[in-house]
Amino acid sequence: MAEAASATIGTSANEVGPLSPRPVAFFGLPGSFTHMAARRLFGVSCAFLENGTIANVFEAVSGGSVEFGVVPIENSTEGGVNQTVDELLNRELFIRGEVVLEIAQCLIGRAQDLRAIERVASHPQGLAQCRHWLAQYLAHAEQVASLSTSAAAREASLDAGLAAIGSALSAELNDVPVIRANIQDSAENATRFVVIAQGDAPRTGYDKTSLVFSTAHSRGALRQALEIFDGAGINLSRIESRPAAGKRWEYVFLTDLEGHRQDPGVVLALRELQAHCSMVRVLGSYPRAV
Repeated sequence: MAEAASATIGTSANEVGPLSPRPVAFFGLPGSFTHMAARRLFGVSCAFLENGTIANVFEAVSGGSVEFGVVPIENSTEGGVNQTVDELLNRELFIRGEVVLEIAQCLIGRAQDLRAIERVASHPQGLAQCRHWLAQYLAHAEQVASLSTSAAAREASLDAGLAAIGSALSAELNDVPVIRANIQDSAENATRFVVIAQGDAPRTGYDKTSLVFSTAHSRGALRQALEIFDGAGINLSRIESRPAAGKRWEYVFLTDLEGHRQDPGVVLALRELQAHCSMVRVLGSYPRAV
């Protein structure tokens, strides 16, 4: 399976894992794409702790049983991972690092023929990334949402009528054949994963800052907020609206910008943004993935 370049945590991509006495939590089972991202970030010699849900990873980091957690946050074709975004908004945790992996989806199962497949299971994002392939080749099969791609692979190892969409590694670890490789609809399919912790990372000179803000519910308020970054010469690499918790038809804006929250230009822009907005919260500054 192809993987994209890694990110830095601290000064080395493998620095944190061996120095941490606690395992690194990740979403999914061994062989999941998040497991692969965690191994890329912390090294294969690090101890890892699987978690059935994204919320469980956040719970482990919040409770202190692990120092770091790895979760998916954004896919290049399907957009943001809502569970991760919601957990970031609802907890006092920080993003400490990131990595981007190219996602090569495989159809995994024991069926000898596609016509023998009755159901196909995967995480909802995995199903969505292969929707056109499934419509063409498995239109007769029921689509089943699983907690993760790796959980689907485990289910496929026990049921010949069920096929899973997941990584080649999950097929290998569950001793299930790969029926078809590279079934994702987009050749440019990639997922961004983040490290969450109780603090963010120091400045490296090649950083990114994630933040969330909300504006007054008035004409031009969002435009005025964005003009603050433009006036400071700060590039925004992402902006996404999310419903504000407990406020019908009101939204918060999740934003990634180039630079560290301690950079002088970013400090001034955030100060001006706080004066303009009803809420501003930095979700973390961390080294950008190469």
